[in-house]
Amino acid sequence: MRGEGLGLRVAGALLAIHAFIAVVNLSPLIDFNMVSRLLDVNREATAVVWLSSATLLAIAAMALAGGWLSVRPERVGWLLVAGGFVLLSLDETAQLHEKAGSLASRVLDVDWLPGLYMWVVVVAPVALVAALWMLRWFGRTLGWSSFSGRAITVAVSCWLLVPVLEVLDPALGAPRLLIVAEETLEGVGQALFAGGLVSHLSERGLTVTADPLRVDG
Repeated sequence: MRGEGLGLRVAGALLAIHAFIAVVNLSPLIDFNMVSRLLDVNREATAVVWLSSATLLAIAAMALAGGWLSVRPERVGWLLVAGGFVLLSLDETAQLHEKAGSLASRVLDVDWLPGLYMWVVVVAPVALVAALWMLRWFGRTLGWSSFSGRAITVAVSCWLLVPVLEVLDPALGAPRLLIVAEETLEGVGQALFAGGLVSHLSERGLTVTADPLRVDG
């Protein structure tokens, strides 16, 4: 299986996992200590964080492969994407954005935004520029109408909604449903982005089998 079909399978598998995590977080099961320690989206050092970090790192690796298979003028873009996702993977486990927000709260005073959420003011503008660049670059490189292009466009759109929900979070008293929605949007974006890249790499002839990695074509 290659191309769109393979991408759909990868995205579908990841979406199913994130749907399961969301259901568990909204059910009484989350009150059990072991379940909470593994799957609570509002905690650090959980299996959910590991899954997110691993998916982002896998996306970075696929971007490197995309650069390897691409023509020379496109390689810089692929390398920038790969580097960005390595940073995102690191941030997922090290919480770099929250540390940046904590530092910013010492010099910035935003009455409507508690210090814990100050990262939105500091990081979101940079993330917005990066997201808009990715939308334009992937649209031109993969094609807006291709499965890969559409999947990545929806993925980035999901991520752009996360800071909006983060701002609403303290204003609404941090309801559980909103927290789960934020994390699920991140997961949906990761699933679609990964599926889009798998589809693109497969269409370019990169296959992984029981044999060593090879390029067909």
